[in-house]
Amino acid sequence: AMRSKKNLFNRFLSFVPILTLLSLGSIQQDIAAQGSTISAETTTTMAETCEDKKKEYHQDGEDAKQIAKYLPYFPFKGIPRFYDIGGFLAEPEIFQKIIDIFASRYGEIGIDSVAGLDARGFILGPPIALALKKPFIMMRKKGKMPNSIDSEEYNTEYGKRSGMTVQRDKIKKGDRVLVIDDLVATGGTLSSAVSLVHALGGTVVECACVVELKMFIDPPEESGLPSRTKLFKAQKMEHVPVWGLISEDILDVEAKLPEGYVDDGEEH
Repeated sequence: AMRSKKNLFNRFLSFVPILTLLSLGSIQQDIAAQGSTISAETTTTMAETCEDKKKEYHQDGEDAKQIAKYLPYFPFKGIPRFYDIGGFLAEPEIFQKIIDIFASRYGEIGIDSVAGLDARGFILGPPIALALKKPFIMMRKKGKMPNSIDSEEYNTEYGKRSGMTVQRDKIKKGDRVLVIDDLVATGGTLSSAVSLVHALGGTVVECACVVELKMFIDPPEESGLPSRTKLFKAQKMEHVPVWGLISEDILDVEAKLPEGYVDDGEEH
């Protein structure tokens, strides 16, 4: 009887490795299944996050509509609709939202420096540059900075301008530069800035503005309006993208004018 029990016990021991392997195989399958579920969930979450960011970048999207409420227009400089960024500058939460959107966009795209255009680009550019921990570069009117190079004269919706300048040691060959201004219309000022970046061997990643007036992108000949597309093509910079957060399509807040309001806008 003792010998029979011993033989039975030995037979049981011979099956232990097989049972262990089967058990381990089952555990590995469970882990693999759980891993696939976790991986799928992670992928879905990442996709949703990316989609959320894309919404911030969408021209005239929900964020843009909220910001547009703080961009009133005035009759100014003979222009029926002069959009005033002073509206959102007076609202810290809205101003911060704009900076966050631009910093998020260009943090993903990747840049080496931020170039702001005189004068309102000096308001928007520095906080974006600080958020991205990148240098800020001033592009000014002629005669304002030492050690600078000049662009050629250019035209704007207000008339002819004498050109922009940038300090020659601020942009190095191969630098990826973001050009910032508050508004793009005919593209004259932006084209001047682009030419300066190119002259120093840099690349303009994008020209970015809070407001883009789409009516100037490529208007029909009979309209008499200047074409930004034709201007960029003539200056061999049609490859440079222009992006605006808000277009005139949703800028419908008319400023409340005080009694006796006078259009006293001067050329500058």
